Amino acid sequence: MNRDKCARARLGRAGMGLVLLGASSSGAWAAGFEVPQKGIKEMGVAFGGSAALLQDASAVANNPAGLVRLEGQNVSAGLTRIQSEFDYDTDVHRELIEDVGGQVPGEGTGTIDGESVVPHVYYSQRISDDAAWGLGVYAPFGSNTDYPEDWAGRYNATETDIMAVNLNPAFSWRATDTLSVGFGAIVQYFEGTFRNDIDVGYLVAEQVIEQLEDEPVDADGGDQTVVDALAHQHDVSNDMQVDGIAYGFNFGLLWEPTDHTRIGLSYHSRTRQVAEGEADRPETRDSDYQQGLEDDIAGIPIDSSLASLIGCSISNPTLGDCDSDAAPEGAARAVGPLGAAGGDIQLIVDMPEIATLSFYHELTERWAVTGGATFTRWSNVEELRFTYEDESDRGGEDYTGSGDDVRRRDLVQPFDWEDTWRYGLGVIFTPTEAWAFRAGVAYDESPVPGVERRTPRGPDSDRIIGAVGMSWQPTRNLGIDLAYTYTHMEEAETNNRENPAGSEHRIEGDYDGHLHSTAVQVNYAF
Repeated sequence: MNRDKCARARLGRAGMGLVLLGASSSGAWAAGFEVPQKGIKEMGVAFGGSAALLQDASAVANNPAGLVRLEGQNVSAGLTRIQSEFDYDTDVHRELIEDVGGQVPGEGTGTIDGESVVPHVYYSQRISDDAAWGLGVYAPFGSNTDYPEDWAGRYNATETDIMAVNLNPAFSWRATDTLSVGFGAIVQYFEGTFRNDIDVGYLVAEQVIEQLEDEPVDADGGDQTVVDALAHQHDVSNDMQVDGIAYGFNFGLLWEPTDHTRIGLSYHSRTRQVAEGEADRPETRDSDYQQGLEDDIAGIPIDSSLASLIGCSISNPTLGDCDSDAAPEGAARAVGPLGAAGGDIQLIVDMPEIATLSFYHELTERWAVTGGATFTRWSNVEELRFTYEDESDRGGEDYTGSGDDVRRRDLVQPFDWEDTWRYGLGVIFTPTEAWAFRAGVAYDESPVPGVERRTPRGPDSDRIIGAVGMSWQPTRNLGIDLAYTYTHMEEAETNNRENPAGSEHRIEGDYDGHLHSTAVQVNYAF
């Protein structure tokens, strides 16, 4: 790794350390991989009023126009603990080699669960009667799925861990008596880990069969013999880790037509991450692994009629008996630069733009309602494209459906996600100046367009969010917020074919999951 990449990685890890005290979860945290918990008061009303509530320094992220509403200097720091549980019931089949199907061995049914802690911290300061600035560090996106080692879908995915952290300075001013405007700059650090196994033996079996396709290996099922000899016998562990930094902005408007009503609009721009890292496949560097693959290729039996066609008169011959070069050449190619070999890799992925329109209205001194809608342009997220830095030739497959092949070593996971809406409505009861209680409900659409694009890396589905929260103001300067959300994900089907490694294992089945999120935030005014 060169000096620039090392420096960037150190900067990224430092930024991550400010926000991510610990991350070990399973499951997407919101539709797609959004993390909506940018402020705990907003969490208590199911995020519907996030662009209009604006009662603490988390306005930096929720709507920077609201910073001018805060007096003096303010600090808000919080933690959200996310517990997840996903049940899956799947079957995984082989489809690459025509007329030779079969089921991938392993457990297709199970549960993935986990726990994650996601912190955030914000600061705001009034500059004048009509201006303020703030700074926030928070995680706008994150998702993790981590399957057991014996999972049948290991060729599709074993672990996916995506995390983005924003460093977000912002400025706000009151343009008129009723209208405030806010702008912010975003420096976004991204880190991703993508793991799966590669069924190299199955891919080699396809090549062996193709080389002999002019004459069947055996009219009585020789293709099956080749597959049985190699498939699932020579797996390679694929560990791709990348990180990068991208830049964007956020913008907000806040209209306060009366002392009791606020309408807010918040916008976060799209960011394009060009993340760099390494694809590590340790087995491809292991001479014993290569020798074992070579031995199994050489030991494939071929029938006597084919043996005579290729000038081999040995009784009960194997492929190695009749072609001494086939096995070593095939094994070397399988672990080489145009095979499963790892190396420096680049991932290009877009983080989507997000716009939220919210309202807040005080019905009485004690009761208020809030709500709104969030639009996320998930159609920006077309694919995960891993590109090697070498100059290897094209000659792969049309993974993307565009009519063009990709380079033989490039890996592409199509998403083709759709734009989504989240709708939320909440109520706030303030019996005294020291106490406030909140509740809300939201409906969050999934960007996954259908069963063929629902991958084990993110088995997303539409969800319903129920929320409750409370605030306690023991002193004029100190406030404490608590919130809890339960997220129910609709049961969803998958019928997804593994694309990146080209082995075309198809996973079919159902996913069903839910999330528990518990959060606390401390606010202090100077």
